[in-house]
Amino acid sequence: MTVPLHARAFDAYGRASTTIPPLDQIVMLYDGAMLRVREARAAIERGDIEARYRATSRATAIVDALQACLDHEQGGEIAALLDRYYTYLSLRLAAVNIRNDPAICDEILARLAEMRASWAELAAGAAAGTAPAREAAVGAAIA
Repeated sequence: MTVPLHARAFDAYGRASTTIPPLDQIVMLYDGAMLRVREARAAIERGDIEARYRATSRATAIVDALQACLDHEQGGEIAALLDRYYTYLSLRLAAVNIRNDPAICDEILARLAEMRASWAELAAGAAAGTAPAREAAVGAAIA
């Protein structure tokens, strides 16, 4: 008996979500969003509107998932700031489809890269057991 591909993928995702530390998961989501924005930019360059739309839709889904995971009670001001940041990114991703402008992709990539670096630093500190208390609060914002 063969297991359908989607069932295997779901099983792998379930295992990953319990074995990969949350901060590392966030970094991976940023990597995925950045990949999709790069794909959207390349699609704009090729004139492939459908591929651009698919890529921005996937990037938006990742940003929306990050936003949905915010814990406003524990995260307080940091969660509120991240909420506004993710809303802004979603609006800019919509602008990519409206304007078909690769410069918007570049702006989004720069913002994602900067925030990804911060999350990666937090993840590295948490893995080494050296994350300061304030940085740990950021982790609580996404619990």
